[in-house]
Amino acid sequence: MDLDGLLSTLDVVQEEQTAIKRKLSGLLDNVVSTHFINWAEDIHQQILNREAAVQLLRKDIIALKKTIVQKKSVIYFFDNQYVKMITKYKEQMAYLQNEFNIWSKATAEKFDSILAL
Repeated sequence: MDLDGLLSTLDVVQEEQTAIKRKLSGLLDNVVSTHFINWAEDIHQQILNREAAVQLLRKDIIALKKTIVQKKSVIYFFDNQYVKMITKYKEQMAYLQNEFNIWSKATAEKFDSILAL
């Protein structure tokens, strides 16, 4: 089901953010420059913002999934309203995933440059 795939993608984003948070904590244990602390705080805020977006999207997808399951009919997948909602969630997921991939790459590069010091 498409909705399960969207939920799985949200899980991946959350897991990767958790890994970045762990790296950030380790880095802060070893680096105390004000510049790096400000950067870490910025990264942390970005993680919190994205987490809120992930949770809101997850809530909406689960609600739609429950509605479809309650109706117990495949016809709802073809109902224009549900198709529009699923399409909207797919678009939101694509945006979130693309933004996360760009952010994750930039963050990884910054980690690498800090660790190379």
